[in-house]
Amino acid sequence: MQGAIILKILDLLRFSWRAMTDRRLRTTLTILGIIIGPATIVALLGATQGFSNSVTEAFAKTGTNSIFIQPTGRNYLTSNDVATLQKLQGVSAVVPYYLLAGTITQGGQTITVQVMAGDFSELYKVLPGLTLAEGNEPASSDLAGADVGWLIANPNVAGATNISLNQIVTVSFSGFNGLGVSGASGEKSFIVRGIFAPYGQGFLINPDEGIFIPLAEGQAILHSYKYSGIIVVASNTSVVNQVVTEITNQYGQSVRVTAVTQILNTIQSITNGIGTILASVGGISVIVAFIGIMTTMFTTVVERQREIGTLKALGYTSRNILSIFIVEAAMTGFIGGVIGAGAGVVLSYLVVSLFSGFGSTARPPQNSSNGAGFSSSFSSLHIVPAISPELIILAILLATSVGALAGFIPAWKASRLTPIEALRYE
Repeated sequence: MQGAIILKILDLLRFSWRAMTDRRLRTTLTILGIIIGPATIVALLGATQGFSNSVTEAFAKTGTNSIFIQPTGRNYLTSNDVATLQKLQGVSAVVPYYLLAGTITQGGQTITVQVMAGDFSELYKVLPGLTLAEGNEPASSDLAGADVGWLIANPNVAGATNISLNQIVTVSFSGFNGLGVSGASGEKSFIVRGIFAPYGQGFLINPDEGIFIPLAEGQAILHSYKYSGIIVVASNTSVVNQVVTEITNQYGQSVRVTAVTQILNTIQSITNGIGTILASVGGISVIVAFIGIMTTMFTTVVERQREIGTLKALGYTSRNILSIFIVEAAMTGFIGGVIGAGAGVVLSYLVVSLFSGFGSTARPPQNSSNGAGFSSSFSSLHIVPAISPELIILAILLATSVGALAGFIPAWKASRLTPIEALRYE
């Protein structure tokens, strides 16, 4: 019984394939119309989800319990604010920092870097997973030592040489009034005490491209006890909103409070909305393909009425005729879906490369004169399209289903023809 069913299905497929190859041009044009829908869905959804995954991963690396506090306007943060924040419920760590924008020269090229001064004992709470590949953290009283990111020590720049431990790195600072460093150019040299292992883009800071120094060294450079900002680490993610509320109630509009979890939720909400819009665009393409298949099948039924009459005269039932035309339409949709899904995979990487190229041409924004804030550039994100088997299968099934549905009405019309009226067709 099962063998007979399989043979019947194979016979239908062979018959449909022969009919499609007999009309190669029309079949090819119909398939081209189908390809657009699956390709659009796979390319846009894959690229969007890939971007969302990359950004989410980057934010999560900073620690989902982290809350960034930065002064606004003429306000400032000092050690008194650190003591105040440490008393709040649900707070496990308070990390003040200085942030300085500067440049270094590697291989004859000027490279933008960020110098972050903070407490190394608390740094790993803010950047979980950050480890030293070699060397050690400089002591808190070391006013010359620094740890550098992996890409600072191993620059991917033509003509540049790698930086090793105990080597001197000179940073040129800009945009700071009254900067307390030696030299008219505002330069400061650091001795490399340690080199961090590769980490990747974090929340608005890339440790691989940063230089980290003790908090006291940042104070000595700036001659100021006004911090660029303070990072509060909540005891767990469930109390982040509570801590944010307490900080806002305490400081009002004098600070800007940014929680990593809140940004993650916002980004995911935005990308989900974009994904829905893009899926709708792909859906419009699918509707166009549906109309195209239906038009083609109606034309095919008209042209093949004599063939239909002959088949019925040979004993084919209305169900057999219905099956032949539906299978033919479904095969057309399936082929278009497979090609479209493959094209969508290629297009998704093309879309990502275009956006990555655009981002890499933009220079990271410089910090204000007080050094507050992190760079908002995500050009160093490594975005990989999220092409899952489920997405590919969905695109193929959608195209196949659209083909079968579009072919149903023409197939039903063909199956209703009687042998006599079909054979009389001229």
